[in-house]
Amino acid sequence: MSDQRSFGDILIPLLNQAADFSDQALALVDRLLPADTEVGTMPDGTVYRLHIAATMTYRSGLVCLRSPETSAGTFSLLRGLLEAWSHLAFIGDDTAGGDAACRALRYERGAIKEWQDSVRVAPPAFERDAWQLQHENKVTELDALWRDLQCSGPHRTRKHVNGTLGRLARLPRMEWIPGVWRATSATVHMYGVDFAFRDRGDGTSDVVWALPRHRATWLSFLAATYSYLTVAAASIIDPHEPGITQLHDAMRGLVEDPELRRACNGDYDQEADDPPAAGGPT
Repeated sequence: MSDQRSFGDILIPLLNQAADFSDQALALVDRLLPADTEVGTMPDGTVYRLHIAATMTYRSGLVCLRSPETSAGTFSLLRGLLEAWSHLAFIGDDTAGGDAACRALRYERGAIKEWQDSVRVAPPAFERDAWQLQHENKVTELDALWRDLQCSGPHRTRKHVNGTLGRLARLPRMEWIPGVWRATSATVHMYGVDFAFRDRGDGTSDVVWALPRHRATWLSFLAATYSYLTVAAASIIDPHEPGITQLHDAMRGLVEDPELRRACNGDYDQEADDPPAAGGPT
């Protein structure tokens, strides 16, 4: 074990640091927004809401990582962050047709259509009438903006995410994206149970919930994805803001932390020889 330190001694300070970065990311995006930004302000309103949704998911992932029993939830949540990043990358991509405002509207119109399709069979206690009124009002607002801005192009929906992530994966140091995208999808669909077991090498296994190397790796991907999507969000609003690079460099420092790298390589996995009691934090 590196310097006789436990994995918890390494992980908890890094999780706290990662949480602080989300405060800084929110402050950055909020500071860049024009004072008169509203929900219907394109693209800034859409960018802000996507970043808020991503921050909720990111913070949830950090909470999950505090316990081995819940850590695989982080890998499932990472899928949503990758989707948010893809939408922000699309809005900021000047080669995707139209301007950023119209690309944001293409996303909004696609998202609201998918919401409509999802609630056709409403769950119990769902206030369908109230939702329907709110939905119709938003559709009317989006249609008016579409006409006013003279936008064109197909709706942006979930089916476009994979293509955008594929294009991002061709950028330098982004080759990890397709593998993580597929693996997070499998975990969401309950194929991640193997993470919970450690092979003893004699035909038997122990339940360890998640090895330190898994948790460290998931933190690395979570922080990296949140950093990249924050850069994408802030750059749409003001691409010349120096705080964007400063925040990204700080988060890169967390991802490249030497102890976290050692944990990703399995240096702390021997702690799993004595699995934690169910429900106990690391």
